[in-house]
Amino acid sequence: MTDHTENVSPTVSAPPIEVPSAQPGRHAVRAERIGLLSISLGIAGLGGAWQAAVTVHPVALPVSDALYVVSAGVWLVLLFQYLRHGGAGRRNLRYDLRHPAQGFALAYVPIIGMLVAAHFARFAPDGARWAYAVFAALAALVAARLLAHWVTGSLSATILHPGYLLPVSSAPFIASATASTLGLPGVADAAFAIGLLSWLTVGTVILGSLITAGPLPRPARPALTVLTIPPATGGLAWTAAHKGVFGPVGYGFAGILLFTLLLVAFLLPDLRQPSFHPGLWVYSFPTAASTNFAIRLITATRAPACPALTWALLASATGALVLLSAATLRYAAGAVPERSRPSKEI
Repeated sequence: MTDHTENVSPTVSAPPIEVPSAQPGRHAVRAERIGLLSISLGIAGLGGAWQAAVTVHPVALPVSDALYVVSAGVWLVLLFQYLRHGGAGRRNLRYDLRHPAQGFALAYVPIIGMLVAAHFARFAPDGARWAYAVFAALAALVAARLLAHWVTGSLSATILHPGYLLPVSSAPFIASATASTLGLPGVADAAFAIGLLSWLTVGTVILGSLITAGPLPRPARPALTVLTIPPATGGLAWTAAHKGVFGPVGYGFAGILLFTLLLVAFLLPDLRQPSFHPGLWVYSFPTAASTNFAIRLITATRAPACPALTWALLASATGALVLLSAATLRYAAGAVPERSRPSKEI
């Protein structure tokens, strides 16, 4: 998300902070690395969708494991590069958190950590709970710090987009679903309440801004698909807490998600980009989370066509990720500087 939101508010800058003279350039490198974590999040989200399909066929579990391993590998590489370029420094971290365009993307780090820890909890439950505690605390700190900065009016001149919901709403919902998986019901309820409150308040502000402040710049428009993440992750959190039973609230989340998907469908012509860029990975997690929730909904209804619908959804979501991966590899190959390529003899 970071890559295509950088130009959303070019006239707004973070409040002055004492930073090294090279800070803006180093921030750009760190922001790129954190922004690319949308790749890891999308892969983990698809792993969750495959995990939801285990009730249809056991072969889905090893596929899910493989996807989570790849997600963790990408997460580790990009996090190491972020830290290597100054992310471990207190002033640099403070600068990154307060950046009006990219600060929210730091929530990728604990979100992916929670997802991976929960998935592999069957191998080491106690270790997974400790890892979850660390990542959940980090997610809470990031969200609270960002919100504390935002309520001071620092975003008053910024065109808001749904990416700002990631740390304050989606992260708590994911923390709630993860806590239920790890057998921590009290923590799950607390995190769910935080996510719901933030979705209703911050989400209302963002939606109002989108309606009244005019269209987003074209590079930032794919972030509109993030509107589907809160109802998808909120629904997953609710059903995880209730052992897969939907009930009125679960079906309520399903209705909101379905309506939001319909909204996004009408927005598709406006979301088109002139060319591929890595920021388009923003599509991956909304697609995967919606697929995950849809599979669990289909399973709960016990419809006769459940297996066929499940495989159709998985094939669509997996195909989308494969296409994104292929486009990313081709983009990376084309981005190699000419000077680094071997010269051709004439």
